[in-house]
Amino acid sequence: MTPPRGMSLRPLMARTGVRLALVNAAVVLAAFILAGCMALLSIQHLSRENIRDHVYGEVVSLDDEFVQKGAVHLRHTIAKRERLWRGFDYRLTDPQGVYRGGRLPSGVGPGWTDLRVGSRTFLVFSRRLPDGGLLTVGQDLTAASGQMASTARSLLVFGGLGVGFCLLTSYLFNRQAWRRIGAIADAARQVADGRLDVRAPVRRGRRRDDLDELGQMFNGMLERIEVLLDQLRQVSVDIAHDMRTPLTRVHQKLERVRAGAARDPALLAEIRGVEDDIAEVLRTFDALLQLSEIGGQSGGPSDPRIDLGEVAERVAEAFRPDIEDSGRRLEVDCASAHLHGDGQLLAQVVSNLLENSLRHTPVGARVRVEVRHQRGHVALCVSDDGPGVALADREAVLKPFVRLEPSRHTPGSGLGLSIVSAIAARHGASLSLNDARPGLGVELAFQVPDLETSR
Repeated sequence: MTPPRGMSLRPLMARTGVRLALVNAAVVLAAFILAGCMALLSIQHLSRENIRDHVYGEVVSLDDEFVQKGAVHLRHTIAKRERLWRGFDYRLTDPQGVYRGGRLPSGVGPGWTDLRVGSRTFLVFSRRLPDGGLLTVGQDLTAASGQMASTARSLLVFGGLGVGFCLLTSYLFNRQAWRRIGAIADAARQVADGRLDVRAPVRRGRRRDDLDELGQMFNGMLERIEVLLDQLRQVSVDIAHDMRTPLTRVHQKLERVRAGAARDPALLAEIRGVEDDIAEVLRTFDALLQLSEIGGQSGGPSDPRIDLGEVAERVAEAFRPDIEDSGRRLEVDCASAHLHGDGQLLAQVVSNLLENSLRHTPVGARVRVEVRHQRGHVALCVSDDGPGVALADREAVLKPFVRLEPSRHTPGSGLGLSIVSAIAARHGASLSLNDARPGLGVELAFQVPDLETSR
């Protein structure tokens, strides 16, 4: 997957392909530097040897001329060659050390040496003449140094081009792999959000690689998980159905027994307690069946378009008499918000959350139902100023049958928030439990790209 615009360096460096490309580029650059250093040393050595040969050849030539024609003629030859400048510089002294010609400075003994004159460096060779005089011939190394610098710059340019070519090649090679890995990651994120119907892309045909094998194994795992969840859901439904029938018969028998025990108040109270327990079990089975049914559904654009604000306000007004009779206050602020969804299920969300507020808040508490628009989505929020839920317990209370310690002795099955979570997942909404300061705020955020709002 190609890096999106605005991607920071840290997510980009997290990609294996990017790190591998940088390692390859570093290796290429190190190889160029090593090869360049070795080449420069070799060129410098060869250049110096070549200059030594030329200088030595010039010294031998002048020495022969001294032997054949004498010291006076040698001075004229040096003066002539300096005027014509054949690439050499000279110095000639007589046996007493008196200067006789040339432009090189004094202070050089016999043999090879590097002579520095201002900003220039000469490779010079000095040799005693047969009469005891000293002949010195040198060649300026500045030109050779310039060639070395030019060679070094060329190596740096080619090294940079090699690194750029390596990075470009790695990008072109990995771009398609990034897209495919990104598609697999997107599928995994959707599965984590509860959508088991998605599949990772797998290329068809003979040209399949390790990413295709990974996608195929991922899809096989999803199919197996989907089958297991369907089986588990079906088992739950079968158990709930099978248990409802005998429990209903027991409930009916208790009604007949209660009719015959009208004159025994103690027995009548016991019978009513058993009936309440059976009714609670039946409500739990009904909630299980509903949870299983919601989990097997998938929402989307095929749902009718509804006004979430109108649904939430209607349910809240239906609960108002019970809330106010219990000594609590109800506040409703629902903006009109149109989206695709199941109106009955979304009404169930508001109903479950209001029932939770009634069950878990003290007398005098404030309960608020709100639908609002914010940054590209619609938020449905039911909050209260009751005791709330601790941060460490907020994820646990969304699981089936989880009840916190303060509510273990109150009526309920522990499935209310699980049903809310399942309905949110069905609608592609994100569910969050927030601190209402004080109290608890349960918020469902629905992604609505084409908002049509009205108050």
